[in-house]
Amino acid sequence: MTGLHMSERSRTMISRLFCRTACAVLLCLGLAGCSDSSDRSKPPGPYAADDLWLCKPGIAEDRCLQLDLTTTHIFEDNSQVVFQHEVALDPEYDCFYVYPTVDQRSDPGNMQDLVAGEELMLRPLYNQAARFTSLCKVFAPKYRQMTIGSYAVEDVRNSEFFATAFADVDEAFAQYLLENPRRNFVLLGHSQGSHMLLELLAQRFENNAQLRERLISALVIGPVGWLEVPPGEVAGGSFDNLPLCTHATDNACIVAYDTNAEGVARPEPDQALPCTDPTRLGGAPGILENMFYNDQEGIPFPPGVETGWIAWPAMHTANCDSDGYLSIDTVQQDREPTVTPQVVQLFLGGSLHQADYNYTLGDLLRLVSIQADSMP
Repeated sequence: MTGLHMSERSRTMISRLFCRTACAVLLCLGLAGCSDSSDRSKPPGPYAADDLWLCKPGIAEDRCLQLDLTTTHIFEDNSQVVFQHEVALDPEYDCFYVYPTVDQRSDPGNMQDLVAGEELMLRPLYNQAARFTSLCKVFAPKYRQMTIGSYAVEDVRNSEFFATAFADVDEAFAQYLLENPRRNFVLLGHSQGSHMLLELLAQRFENNAQLRERLISALVIGPVGWLEVPPGEVAGGSFDNLPLCTHATDNACIVAYDTNAEGVARPEPDQALPCTDPTRLGGAPGILENMFYNDQEGIPFPPGVETGWIAWPAMHTANCDSDGYLSIDTVQQDREPTVTPQVVQLFLGGSLHQADYNYTLGDLLRLVSIQADSMP
C-alpha cells in the first residue's frame, strides 16, 4: 500500500483526534457544540461540584426554589390581592446570576469560606434572582468575591482580588456552557456581580459571534460607572458588539442603570452614565412594577399583610436623567403605607443602590420574557 492509503483503524483514529481538537477549540470559545463522546469524558472543572452553586437545576438544595415568593399587591384604592409565584416547569432558556458584594470587610481581600458566607449571599439572591424562576432555569454560582474594602485599591480591575473573583465566575460559566451547549441564556448581575459579568462579556462575548447568538440579554444592573458608552450612543467605549438595548425585541444587548431617588443629591459622573429604562422597553413607559422582600430596610409592611413580599403596582415612576441615573419618584402619595424612594434612600444610607432590582423587578421580568420570545 502506498502512503496515500490508510486502514479503517487509522482513519478512525485521525477522525477522533480531529474531533477532540475541534472540541477543545470550541470549548475555549464558549461554543461547546461538538457531539463526539470525547466531550463527555473531559474532566469536569471545580464547578461540577453541587456545593459551589446556590441555584442550579437538579442539585439537592436549590436555594432559588426554597423561598416563598407569594406577594401581596396593594392597588390604588388600597385593596390587597395575593398573587402566587409559579415556577416555570420546563423553561426554554436559562438565567446565569452573579450576586453583588456581600462581604463588607473593610480590608482588601476575597471571601474564602463559601460555606460560612452562604447566608450573606441569600439576601440578594432572594431579592433579585429567585423570581426569575418563573421564566428560566436559574444558575447562581458561589464565588470568592472581593470584599467591599477591595474597591479602595488603586486600579482594582487589575488587582489580584478582582482576578480571584473573576476566575471563579469564569470557571462557573465554563461549566455551565459545558453542561448546556445549546441553550440560550440571560446574564443577571448587580453591583460587583455586574462588574464580573462585564469582564465575562469582554473576554467571552465581544469577539465571539456564535456565543452572542445564544445571549438573550445581559442585565448588568448597578454597574456604578464600570460600563462606558459614549453619550448619545448605544455602543462604543466598553463594547463595540454588545450595544445597549433600545427595543424590547433586541437580543445580545445590555440593560444597565443606576437608580437614585428623584431630587436627591447623587455623585456627579465624569460623563453621563449608560441608562436603559426597563419600563420603556417593556411596554409600560415610566411606570414601575416594583416588588419588595420583607427584609428590605425602610420598607414598612401595612397591617394585614402576611406574605413575605409586597408590591405597589403603578406607584412609582422611572426616568433616565441627563446625567444617566434612573430617577425614581412616587405617583400616588395616598397609597398605604406611603413609601417614597426619597425615604427609602435615606434608610439605605443615602443610596438606592441596594434596591436597584426591587423598584424595577416586574419590569425586568416582562422585558426578559419579550426578549426571549424574540430570539431567532
